[in-house]
Amino acid sequence: MDTSSFQRLPASIQKLVTDGLDLEVQAGLEHLDEAKKRGSLSDTETAAIEGDMRKAAELRSRFSPA
Repeated sequence: MDTSSFQRLPASIQKLVTDGLDLEVQAGLEHLDEAKKRGSLSDTETAAIEGDMRKAAELRSRFSPA
């Protein structure tokens, strides 16, 4: 993935995006933890949340400066 366009954005916008991705991963972890305690998620729902977290984490790592 070419991130050169992202790298040309103002630093404040880059930070906003990467912070948002970090929050997405953290919220997913918290949601999974709470749902596992309650036993309220199906395997499909768990897999979907984990997939979303994985995608956010992958994007976050791509946007991090090398």
